[in-house]
Amino acid sequence: MTDTAETRGGFPEVRPVEDAPPELAQFAAAMRRLQDLTVSTRPDSAAWAAATEHILDACALLDGHQVAETDVVAGRVLSLPGLGHPLLPPWTLTEFGPDGVTMAGRFTQSHVGGNRAVHGGMIPLLYDWLFGMVVTSAEIRPTRTAYLHVDYRSITPIDEPLTAHGRITEIDGRKVFIAATMTDADGKLLSEATGLMVRLLPHQP
Repeated sequence: MTDTAETRGGFPEVRPVEDAPPELAQFAAAMRRLQDLTVSTRPDSAAWAAATEHILDACALLDGHQVAETDVVAGRVLSLPGLGHPLLPPWTLTEFGPDGVTMAGRFTQSHVGGNRAVHGGMIPLLYDWLFGMVVTSAEIRPTRTAYLHVDYRSITPIDEPLTAHGRITEIDGRKVFIAATMTDADGKLLSEATGLMVRLLPHQP
């Protein structure tokens, strides 16, 4: 089904960005490093204050350059970890097509829930992103997540290479059912997920 203004309704047409500035990759990596350090260090008050000033200076540099959702760059670069979005885990698309989507990457210190294990809430975040990529690769747009269920089979570690794969298992009218798994480098199953993505009606945002 080809996307048109009539079929998309109020949902904006957001496409991948091919010409992102190379500095975006460095910026997103620096932001992730900052997040890791924030939750793993204990500096003195002066260091916190100085770091805050630097962050506020960075905000001042970017403020005033806001654009519409359809023109934003971060979060839309398929070749970058996390699509260039600093809040997404630094995973990269390795396979992308109608037969499914595979992503590879790792979680870092800022994703820890305790004892160097990934926080349980971070894993559904990655699966929701993966599900969105699955329906996009199948050219089924626009959709919203109706439900997402995760079964945790083993502890998910940080700082280790992981792989996730998702595919469509059934399409029933506007309903798109998806299944996915996450494994470690040895192929051990860490978690698996099922979900339902629903194609929006023309009037739905």
